[in-house]
Amino acid sequence: METTTIQVDTQIRDTLRSFGRKGDTYNDILTKLIEKARYVDFMEESYKVLDTEESWTSLDAL
Repeated sequence: METTTIQVDTQIRDTLRSFGRKGDTYNDILTKLIEKARYVDFMEESYKVLDTEESWTSLDAL
């Protein structure tokens, strides 16, 4: 895997470090944060769909 360097403020670096566990690399931490962000986005979109539907049929009615 090719790596790169990303410059961030020391405060951001320290915050990233606080999300990790012993032995985690910054790559591990960022990967977990990205997965969580994608999950949150998915759930927000799902709730928007649920809120916009005018009528739902329950599974019992089917």
